[in-house]
Amino acid sequence: MSVVTTPAAAKPSVLVVDDSNLLRGILREELEAEGFEVHMAEDGPEALEKARDLRPDVILLDVGLPGMDGYEVCRRVKADDATADTPILMITALNELKDKLAGFEAGADDYLTKPFFTKELLARLRKHLRQRESIHASRRLGQSYLEMLFGIGSAITSPFKVDDEVEIILRQGLHAVRAVKGAILLLDPEQGTLEVRGTMGYESATDPKVGDRHRISDKLPVVDAGADEGPVGIRIYEDEARHVVFVPMVSKERLVGGIEIHVGQRRGRLSVNEQKVLYALASQAAIFLENARLERDVRSMFLSIIVSMAGAVDAKDAYTHGHSLRVARVALVVAQENGLPRAELEPLLLSAILHDVGKIAIPDHILKKPERLDAEEFEIMKGHPIAGAKMLQHIRALENVIPGILHHHEYWNGSGYPHALAGEAIPLQGRIIHIGDAFDAMTTDRVYRTKIGVPGAIEEIQKHAGRQFDPHLVDCLLEARRTGRIHDDLPHSTPSLYELIEQIR
Repeated sequence: MSVVTTPAAAKPSVLVVDDSNLLRGILREELEAEGFEVHMAEDGPEALEKARDLRPDVILLDVGLPGMDGYEVCRRVKADDATADTPILMITALNELKDKLAGFEAGADDYLTKPFFTKELLARLRKHLRQRESIHASRRLGQSYLEMLFGIGSAITSPFKVDDEVEIILRQGLHAVRAVKGAILLLDPEQGTLEVRGTMGYESATDPKVGDRHRISDKLPVVDAGADEGPVGIRIYEDEARHVVFVPMVSKERLVGGIEIHVGQRRGRLSVNEQKVLYALASQAAIFLENARLERDVRSMFLSIIVSMAGAVDAKDAYTHGHSLRVARVALVVAQENGLPRAELEPLLLSAILHDVGKIAIPDHILKKPERLDAEEFEIMKGHPIAGAKMLQHIRALENVIPGILHHHEYWNGSGYPHALAGEAIPLQGRIIHIGDAFDAMTTDRVYRTKIGVPGAIEEIQKHAGRQFDPHLVDCLLEARRTGRIHDDLPHSTPSLYELIEQIR
């Protein structure tokens, strides 16, 4: 069994600045006996150099020094950002009021006249070290707040990524109390239970696992089990027997979830600063998660409206029912094989779902014609990409989906429509959707022809690579076919919106 050793705490360091060899020697002996690390300087310039290089925890400074007096040394140390918060205790034989005032005006934190008692010096030293540590602890606490808020805010940037990214909250909590094991739980309001959504550091079979469910009262004994839906306040519950703490995440007096941290047996209760960080973490995490939930609900409603718009087109022609959703599925597969980042998959999804929305403007006698269109009718049909783009161009949330709608009938060789773009001048959305559109058209029955099946569609798309289709994207389609993501049964089902959302997670 490996043994983990904790490094010994560093000794507090003191810089003694005095031109007396005898006093420097006495102070070194006394301070080292009390557990201090001692550095020496005998003149002003040497004192400044060592203060900058060594960054001592405290400086004992004489006034009468060769090269530069103690007042000037003090002013320069305090003027340097790197050493400004270093406590300076002046030790001098000058004991008149004007001398003390000059020392304090120069920035000294304390003033002690010679001769002095060693015990008094040590007491003052320790007082200033405690004050310095308190200041540093407050700064670390503030830094922890900033890092924590930035960490959470940068993680939860999409309403569909919350469940994947909540572990960032747990990671921040573990970091705040220097722990390595813990779990994050979110409330399932329908079942009234807390579900484990993420864990870190747990390995044994009895440790918490993702998917485990617990009654609220199991984690918060202070909450009445029969009143789980009532107002809840943030109160850290420490289970000393199990060496864990549970921090509820609460938004508007409603429980959102909680962070459970295994603090181990290495120490006692949480410090005040640790509790402050955990309180702040729980409060901010609850706000982020609740806002993300609300955004997810609004986004889902928005997407449902989008699907309804696409469905209105499909409903005009029974033969194209579910076409847009199937096109979106194949488009996402090709995009993922192409390495498209997740941030660009959602706009692609929306663009694919809406790629034919402009057909609403096409007369039914053309859209539903049970045979191939003549030249005049085809020219009218060719207007649907522009019609769709115009319909949506004033919706700011859809600005980044219009390229796919407008250009999904452009051909790689420049013979497509509406703008006869060629090669990479065609927006990537349009090139990807074009493949998905053609694939679905060939693998489903239409009034004027019978489907040819997945193998035939793949062969046909491959035959037209470099002319009609982007050859690299065709290779992506072939790779998806090889790995089984594109299979013979794929056209037999139509995915739901939420299945497509899961596909881009």
